Amino acid sequence: MSKTPNPRALDRDEADMVEQTKALAERSPSELRDLIGRLRARRDRVQRQIRGRVREGESGPDAGAREKKALLTDAIARVADEMDRRKSGPKSGGASATATDNLREAVRRKAESPTWTGPDDRTADLGPSETPNTKIAPSGALHAEGMRAAIARSTGAR
Repeated sequence: MSKTPNPRALDRDEADMVEQTKALAERSPSELRDLIGRLRARRDRVQRQIRGRVREGESGPDAGAREKKALLTDAIARVADEMDRRKSGPKSGGASATATDNLREAVRRKAESPTWTGPDDRTADLGPSETPNTKIAPSGALHAEGMRAAIARSTGAR
């Protein structure tokens, strides 16, 4: 491919979209999303054309379609870079600087707070004490209360 882009490689709409990617500072985020979506759709359409021609067996260099795809890909990269730049924010460090600031603040708050906020005696709580159920017979009892259970476990009724 030549170093200077061929103005005839793109149709009028595509050339307009590529020109819009050269001045992105005054565009809103929604305009950038719309522009990158339209550029990707055009690039994908050109890619399908190239693959279709190869599949049909039309041999020979398809320099026009490949140049169009390269120009659209470069424009997509410019828009994506601008979107990433805006997402990272005005700080030079980006998101990592914010995370570092948050960590420093957490360490400072932890150093200011008292270390132990529990009870003074530090004894373990055993919980509620067990209350035995006196309504049932102890296991294996042969008195009147346990007789029915013992008979049911044995060979049968007597």
